Amino acid sequence: GLHTEGIFRVGSSKKRVQQLREEFDRGQDVFLDEHQSVHDVAALLKEFVRDLPEPLIPRELYGAFLSTARMEGPAQLETLQLLLLLLPPCHGDSLLRLLRLLARVAEHAQSSRDPRGHQIPGNKMTASNLATVFGPNILQKEKPGEKDAAALSFEDSAAIIVVLQRLIEHHHALFMVSPEMQCDVLRRLFQTDPDVIEYLLRRK
Repeated sequence: GLHTEGIFRVGSSKKRVQQLREEFDRGQDVFLDEHQSVHDVAALLKEFVRDLPEPLIPRELYGAFLSTARMEGPAQLETLQLLLLLLPPCHGDSLLRLLRLLARVAEHAQSSRDPRGHQIPGNKMTASNLATVFGPNILQKEKPGEKDAAALSFEDSAAIIVVLQRLIEHHHALFMVSPEMQCDVLRRLFQTDPDVIEYLLRRK
């Protein structure tokens, strides 16, 4: 699906998406192969992210993440990195995997040529386009279906796209804990709970 034009944006079969969703919900083994429509599978992933009981970025951090849209340069990325450290582990792990996928999709946005010179079509889904599609599903102010859930201001909508685009483009660096921070944490742990250090070093 990486070369499918408009992946995550082009419409899908609602009936087939619902059928796939029900198969997953029943715990069936669902095989996604070349016989499945790329757009149906993409729509199902969007639905899954949108309908999580708690969004990947918890609602209490919505305002903090949106405030980074007004920042620029290193300050913006440093603030995003610190905010990501506040995510519950399951949220952070899932968000990282989703961002990796979106970054991979964005890498194939432009048309290219194979070694023999044949043109490979691009999917036209840049990081900005993907942020437009996924942003409202990841950064939610209200629960879907609640009053005013869909009534985002223009400023909030624009900020959501900026923030998610930065997360897609810089996810490698943003989810990396710097050596300096690691050393600082280890020093503090050595003073308060040395047994944890031994466990972490064994695990590493």
